[in-house]
Amino acid sequence: MQAENPRRSHKRCRRFCYQLRALSSSFWFACVRSESLEVEVTAEGRIGRVRGAADNSYTAGVICAKVARYAERAHHPDRLTQPLKRVGPKGSTQFAPISWDEALDRTAQGLQKAEQAHGPQTVWPYFYAGTMGLVMRDGINRLTHTKGYSRFFSTICVNPAWSGYMAGTGRLAGADPREIGRSDLVVIWGTNAVATQVNVMTHAIRARKERGAKIAVVDVYRTATMEQADIPLLIRPGTDGALACAVMHVLFR
Repeated sequence: MQAENPRRSHKRCRRFCYQLRALSSSFWFACVRSESLEVEVTAEGRIGRVRGAADNSYTAGVICAKVARYAERAHHPDRLTQPLKRVGPKGSTQFAPISWDEALDRTAQGLQKAEQAHGPQTVWPYFYAGTMGLVMRDGINRLTHTKGYSRFFSTICVNPAWSGYMAGTGRLAGADPREIGRSDLVVIWGTNAVATQVNVMTHAIRARKERGAKIAVVDVYRTATMEQADIPLLIRPGTDGALACAVMHVLFR
């Protein structure tokens, strides 16, 4: 750990801030994008300011607002740090703390009670988060398969996206996002990148600024991304396929 300017104060650091240049990690929060970070740690060992690592060629120092405010999320006084049990009627917000052992026992008993009354398929694990990795996601999958619970392919938003992509291309793959910065035309189709893919917009805007690239946006409603487009294409819902076929026809002709 390398201390830097120990007398410099910051509004997010109660006392002193220390720059951890060696701490450059990847985080998956609510998206598939990994973000390389530089994190300041206070004298109390708490998270201070979170910045994007400037030496990362993709994120290029730009991070989303959710990650930038991670210290507030981690240290918020209302953050749950132990299991709670509801002690009042639903909606009363009356909870009492319990131990982890009791929480696990109660959860297991509830699952077993449902299985015994209606069979294992009465349990339907519905879960998803961008932060879930091998332990959290695959642990639930293993429990689901072992117990014979009802299954689901994926979430409401992932199902059509994944299935459509596989049906159209045969495999889930794409170009290196960093090539956007070397493009003459950037097509953003069906995503509000300004809000959900800030790094895509970083490279798209850079391409327009540095090499005069045009940005085309295709969507069914006017998004913040479309407001920044040089070529906005507002189409009717369900006509993406027709537009894609028309584009292919012109390209092959």
